[in-house]
Amino acid sequence: MKSSFLTTSILVCFALLCSTGHAQGVYKWVDAEGKTHYGSQPPLQDKGSEPVKLRNSNNSFGGDNYSAARKPVEYNADGTKKIPKDVQELGAGIVKGLKKVDPTNEPLNCNKAVENVRDQFDLMLKAGEKNLKDGYLSQANFDVTAPKIRQARSEVTATDCQSATGAKKSFYQCMSNDRNHISGCGSKYKF
Repeated sequence: MKSSFLTTSILVCFALLCSTGHAQGVYKWVDAEGKTHYGSQPPLQDKGSEPVKLRNSNNSFGGDNYSAARKPVEYNADGTKKIPKDVQELGAGIVKGLKKVDPTNEPLNCNKAVENVRDQFDLMLKAGEKNLKDGYLSQANFDVTAPKIRQARSEVTATDCQSATGAKKSFYQCMSNDRNHISGCGSKYKF
């Protein structure tokens, strides 16, 4: 993997931000100081986290507040659909949660790390395809981002993991933990 790996993971955060149908479970909780958090896993000391409903039965954003019958679709200058402000805020919270790294120090497991990274890249590609189909992502942006994701995915191998040293090895160790996301591990262990 090259340094473009982190750049790629940052570029594809957009796919995660506006994905509503293909994301892993998303949890919302309030900590002891009253701060709201979002993440793909409930907190370790799960006391009242709740799954966040990203779609309702009408396939609209944000539950009942964004029924297609009640809110007209708005468009960006490039012709893509605008993402409602509260969904953008939810997405920002999700990305913030995904960038957090679980403090549990898992031993390096190259097979698990490679599987986790590839699964997350596959999910990003699916989210990008869905966002393209639904009009939230332009073909031009997809055509720029998708090949970078595919390239980064192809560079993630058991052999690369086993020969990794330094920050790259730490990244793979971080990704050996099922609770971590490539956004968090990539940000923490830049190589």
